[in-house]
Amino acid sequence: MPNFAGALKGEIRRLARKEVRETVTPLKKLVAGLRRRVAQQRRLIADLERSVKRSKSQARAAEAPSSEESQIRFSPAWVKQHRKKLKMSRRVYAKLIGVSAQSIFGWESGRTRPRRGALESWRRIRGMGKRELTSLIGSEGKDGRKRGARGRKRRAPTRRRTRTRRAAKKK
Repeated sequence: MPNFAGALKGEIRRLARKEVRETVTPLKKLVAGLRRRVAQQRRLIADLERSVKRSKSQARAAEAPSSEESQIRFSPAWVKQHRKKLKMSRRVYAKLIGVSAQSIFGWESGRTRPRRGALESWRRIRGMGKRELTSLIGSEGKDGRKRGARGRKRRAPTRRRTRTRRAAKKK
């Protein structure tokens, strides 16, 4: 009887495998289809991400003139050369830019670098002619000091002696 039991076990095993295969085969096909779909979705997402990056870079390229404007080239020699060309003192040149004369000295010597606001006003001034800049100076002279009503230099205040002192010296 052991042969009968072994044969029965073999038959049951075969039929079980057949049934499992019949139920698993459509599931395998379904899983393979889903995997293909996932791969397709991943490719689509990657393409979309690439196109977004491209459009961002194109948008930056379109804004590039403004971003290049924000990156102003600077050289200490250029500041000194421009100031000398205009024949202006540091004080007047600094007043045009809106900084101190000491700042101009620092820029020209290369010890300091202008901040963004000063750099932008320097660039604006570099684009102007000498006549425009002298008209901007207005009632100020070449030395940067205010002038009187007729454009003359103001006199330095002189000390007046009091009569009591004179009288005290004579006695």
